[in-house]
Amino acid sequence: MKYFNYTTLLLIFSLFITCNKDKENALLEPKIYFEKEQVKIEVKQDTDSYKYDIITRISDLIEDDVNVEYQIGSSAIVEEYNQKNGTKYQYMPTENLSLETSSSTIKKGDIYAQPCKLTVTKLNQIKEGTSFLIPIQIKKASIPTIEAKTIFISVVKPIVISKVARFHGKYFSVPIPANTQFKSVTYEALIYANSFNWIKTIMGIEGNLMFRFGDTTIETNQIQIAGGIQFNASILFDTKKWYHVAFVYNGSTKLAEIYINGEKVANKTVDISSFDLNSGNFFIGYAYDYDSSRTWNGYMSECRIWNIARTANQLRENMLGVDPQTEGLFAYWKLNGTDSYQKNGKYYIKDQTKQGVDIISRTGNYNDGAGTSTEPEIVDLKVNIN
Repeated sequence: MKYFNYTTLLLIFSLFITCNKDKENALLEPKIYFEKEQVKIEVKQDTDSYKYDIITRISDLIEDDVNVEYQIGSSAIVEEYNQKNGTKYQYMPTENLSLETSSSTIKKGDIYAQPCKLTVTKLNQIKEGTSFLIPIQIKKASIPTIEAKTIFISVVKPIVISKVARFHGKYFSVPIPANTQFKSVTYEALIYANSFNWIKTIMGIEGNLMFRFGDTTIETNQIQIAGGIQFNASILFDTKKWYHVAFVYNGSTKLAEIYINGEKVANKTVDISSFDLNSGNFFIGYAYDYDSSRTWNGYMSECRIWNIARTANQLRENMLGVDPQTEGLFAYWKLNGTDSYQKNGKYYIKDQTKQGVDIISRTGNYNDGAGTSTEPEIVDLKVNIN
């Protein structure tokens, strides 16, 4: 009986060692994959076609040639990508795509495959602001693949913003409807500062939730969220340069974040049940009557308020424009001159969403809404985010 038990244990131990060695060998053997999992192609206005080199590599040198075959992935892969990343890429029509050859070789002694050209055509037919995703997959290879067996090529025709609002001495009051309670919130805007001195307001409500620059304890060119939540980013902004800035609060995770050009630069955990954006006067480019020096000195475009926490991907993919019907978009002002109108002696910027939160262009003291309304100043200035 003891002999049987010892024999059984030895057999189990041997199998365990063998399995571990097999797993170790499988991990160490050379594999083929895409070095980059995602690349972005920005299409210029006068471009009708574009060529991109599809290249795979192996994890280690091998004694033989390695053969690899590619294929263009299906629309289902794009749908899955969108669901996973919170994006809204379209699937590029297959008639716009062609692979010069579907196969390639990694020669003995090399680690990179010979390039296989992907040609994308009919780009002139793509509308400004449209984004497509092309999945290219390793269909099969003469050695095993790893997880990075798909490369996602995003093809984007950027929105061109050439007219923006000038804020020197002017600002906007925002008539937030009563009982506007947000458990989650996102502020975002494209901003350009001529100067930073003292505190400069981007948007928000003093003492509640204000997105601004400067304070008594930080530099005048440091961005900060203040009010119910207060923290700042360490990055110092330059004058005469465009930035996309966003503040995000997620009511589920209790995480507050500041983003610059789609990249998270600061965060803080704060337990707040909700924000009432009608609890005080909401302004864009202005703080409050008794400190007129806090008006924004520069330009803005694409100002938005959301009642959801936007993700980093969503911020990055929609800096220059967004569909007004996007879920969670509470109010949206383009500030490009196409959305302004005059009514009953007041000058308005139209809200692009169905909520109809049209903002009033003003100068001087607000005086609880009795102050002067003035025509917004729209100027020619191209937005470039670097």
